Amino acid sequence: MKKISLFVITAGMAMAVACSGGKSEEERYVYEGDKIVDEVTGDEYYMEEDNVITVKHTDGTTEKLAIDETPFFESALSEDYIQSLEARYRERKESLLVEKKEKLREARRSRYADLGDDELLERFRQAHRDNLDMPRQMDMMAELVDRGIVSEDEAPELLEIEPEMVDLEIEIEEPPMD
Repeated sequence: MKKISLFVITAGMAMAVACSGGKSEEERYVYEGDKIVDEVTGDEYYMEEDNVITVKHTDGTTEKLAIDETPFFESALSEDYIQSLEARYRERKESLLVEKKEKLREARRSRYADLGDDELLERFRQAHRDNLDMPRQMDMMAELVDRGIVSEDEAPELLEIEPEMVDLEIEIEEPPMD
């Protein structure tokens, strides 16, 4: 009975080694820039979302896995890779946010380019008296703040709203009505 058990265990280990191509986890999964490549299957593992790994198989199909479902989870490679990817993901997310905010500022600058500072302030005051929709009022206020005409501290008071409700990064769909 011991011989059969020993044979089964040995055969199982041999099968596991054969299936993995005889490579250790560190040899099989190689960190290459922004991905981990499975040297045996050719699959590529990317982090494109927070805590989610996208697997691109050699046949072109993709699947999404939670980090803890990856075959290299809890290895040194996994920790280094995950930390690196999470840092890159945060940087990319921040970069995209900064880029979006800059595009909003440019669009807003363009919308109000033909108005002088005093004229824009008067237009805001009139819009506020006329109860123009709040996103448009905030859009004008954001431009006034960017130009330095109004401070961020004064904005809630002029808008007559609570400070936490002020959104100077507001995105509006169309130019303001005259």
